[in-house]
Order: sequence, then structure tokens, then C-alpha cells
Amino acid sequence: MDNVLNILLMLALATLFVVLLGYAIGWSARDARRRGKSPVLVCMAVILFFPWGLVAWLVFRPDPIDGGRPQGFRLEDHRLQ
Repeated sequence: MDNVLNILLMLALATLFVVLLGYAIGWSARDARRRGKSPVLVCMAVILFFPWGLVAWLVFRPDPIDGGRPQGFRLEDHRLQ
């Protein structure tokens, strides 16, 4: 009985780790794209050096290209020339 609980606990922790890593990869890719950097390189750093790679990206990431303002729908962007 004790072995079963240990196995279930380890399985739950491994699942939590994989879910957190997946979320971190998705978020860092979107954030890198928004900031004009290569999402592949940022994701590789996050995967290889998790969680320190994610912390490094949070500390050293550049400013957003759009100045940090959320982009809404603008009709001028979608008109035919």
C-alpha cells in the first residue's frame, strides 16, 4: 500500500512538472514573438535550463516592439491599397 501511494505521488509531481513546463514554453514563445526575438531560441533556453531559463528570460527580456500597448482592431490595417 505504501509503494502505491509513493508511485501515485511521484506520478502527480511528474505530471505537474510537465504541465508547468508546457505552460512556460507556450507563454515564453508568445512573449518572445511579441518582443521581436526568436521563439525557438527562447523556448530552447527555457526547456534546457528550466526553471532558471525562464527566470533569465523574465529578467533580461527586451521591451515589446509595440511599446507595451495592447493592439486592438484598427480598420486602417485591413483596408486594401
